[in-house]
Amino acid sequence: MRNFLALTLLSALLGLTNGQSMCPPLFIEFFPDPAVPMPVCIHFAMDAKRDWHAAKDYCKANSGSSLAMLDTGNLHYEIIDYILGNPAWMDEGFHIGCTDEIHEGTWLWTDGTPVSTGLPHWYPGQPDGYTKENYGCLYYTDFMYNSCKNGQMLYTICQI
Repeated sequence: MRNFLALTLLSALLGLTNGQSMCPPLFIEFFPDPAVPMPVCIHFAMDAKRDWHAAKDYCKANSGSSLAMLDTGNLHYEIIDYILGNPAWMDEGFHIGCTDEIHEGTWLWTDGTPVSTGLPHWYPGQPDGYTKENYGCLYYTDFMYNSCKNGQMLYTICQI
């Protein structure tokens, strides 16, 4: 009984009663790190395809979010599973929040932190394209990180 009361109190403090989401509308909760009870809130903007800069602006204008930085725990793999669970999305691509536009070959998330290149997140041989492919994306069929063409129109993944 004492454990139940403690869990009920904790749930109320975290706003989890009645199945209430901790994410704003249109955002989906992902829990990529079992050690951290706070969700990562993700929005799949499927209303229009955008280039990377327009995608970045779209995220900022919507709940002050940013393009997704998928380096938290298992977030990248949870995103892949979610996309694969939506058959209409399986032949699409999605902008994510990394770029080497400032310094060729130095990949950074939009918050300035370095992006690890190579396996397990990057598709083999990626990133490539040099100055013609400066923006990170997830691309069908495996949705691993890819360097996508400048100006390429893709859907957007935002994160809070």
